[in-house]
Amino acid sequence: MIYKFAFYFYFSSLVFACICGIYRFKEIDTGSKVLFILVCCALVNESAAYFLAKKYQNNIPLYSVYCLIEFGILSFYFNKVIDVFIRWNLGIYIGISGIILGIYNLLFIQHLNTMNSYFLFFEGLSVIGLSLFAFFRLLLTHDSLHLYKYHHFWFICILVFFWSITFLNWGLYDYINLKLQHAAWKINFALTIIGAITYGSFGCVFLMYPKMQNHNE
Repeated sequence: MIYKFAFYFYFSSLVFACICGIYRFKEIDTGSKVLFILVCCALVNESAAYFLAKKYQNNIPLYSVYCLIEFGILSFYFNKVIDVFIRWNLGIYIGISGIILGIYNLLFIQHLNTMNSYFLFFEGLSVIGLSLFAFFRLLLTHDSLHLYKYHHFWFICILVFFWSITFLNWGLYDYINLKLQHAAWKINFALTIIGAITYGSFGCVFLMYPKMQNHNE
């Protein structure tokens, strides 16, 4: 029962973020639109995963493929917000390289019907590293920027929050599910709540976008 509540809370946060993104779509910049696309893809993915779980009792292949799409979109986001990435399209190269590694992992290491935990661990480390580099470039190139009222600062903070908590779970996924089965549901419950907070926070930043934009112009 409590897990169902967490799932509905998580799904509601996705719907909220999508509605907020649609409401502000004409006002937000390109990088923010990329994150909006990510939120929409997450909503479609979770809806399809729910359907597959109910009908076929297996949605792992969907998640295995989706994490490759997610990594590509996040790489493209950083390509739009980090100045040196914009100049050389480094985010696109990182995204393509990561997706190739993910496909290799699916074909030869973990396969499609197992949780793609190795790639998710790699994705978490990559997103955290790119986020910290984005912070560094923001501080280096924008002396007068009010970071706490800058939308991309908050978007990146949200990404760091999510991946800093979840990437250890993917690195220890096999151990948790084999050795700590009695506690695995608690970890999954916590991850669902963290996901809900993450997407709800995205929605709040979309809503507050005009005020943040005006303050930093």
